[in-house]
Amino acid sequence: MKITVINGSMRRGSTWHTMDLIRQELAKYDETEVTEFFLPKDMPHFCNGCYSCFYNGEDTCPHASYIKPIVEAITEADLIVLTSPVYGFDVSGQMKALIDHLCFMWMSHRPNPKMFHKVGLTVTTTSGVGSSHTTKTMKNSLIYWGTKRVFSYKSSVAAMKWSDVSEKKRAKIKRDVEILASRIAKSVKNVKKLPNPLFRSFFFNFMASMQKKNDWNKTDRNHWETHGWLNGDRPFWNIFISP
Repeated sequence: MKITVINGSMRRGSTWHTMDLIRQELAKYDETEVTEFFLPKDMPHFCNGCYSCFYNGEDTCPHASYIKPIVEAITEADLIVLTSPVYGFDVSGQMKALIDHLCFMWMSHRPNPKMFHKVGLTVTTTSGVGSSHTTKTMKNSLIYWGTKRVFSYKSSVAAMKWSDVSEKKRAKIKRDVEILASRIAKSVKNVKKLPNPLFRSFFFNFMASMQKKNDWNKTDRNHWETHGWLNGDRPFWNIFISP
């Protein structure tokens, strides 16, 4: 199982330790190959809002040298993990900056056909509140990238450091992730047999109809035409992904 983990913080706190417990549990079901990124080290820039990725292609992004390795790791993974502690009731600024850079991959622009056969996971912890909104932010990106199944884990640890998390809370997290890892491993193994998400099918079809009228962004339209999506083909119908 190829796993790509994108950490929204450099700090190896409760969120990272929770993700690491999940990773250890997944290794019990299959041999794992993990590629891990830490933000902001591996992507230190904010999006400029220049629209170059939308109109001219992602390779023209001024931060393409940072974005390209992350995109390659995402598209080659079986499981994509986004993690972030709660900062101000939402993801860290570093995670939000990456999400902004990757909007060109959304189904409303140029979705990668490989994404429609992947499983996603979001992980967040908080010392108090805000985990639901933080989870939603990361989950939305996975959904709009086209990911077939998305799991989420969140926990209020009532501590500022992992070493301060109570033994009772750690035991609960361990029990939770044992169950979660089993479900994730099963989904990754049987991803091609999982039912297509209704929202994904609806939204993709809606965007196909929009792209047929698209005379304002040739880069996006050409992407859809090249994959045959304007002629009725769909990436989630194909067992073997077209180039």
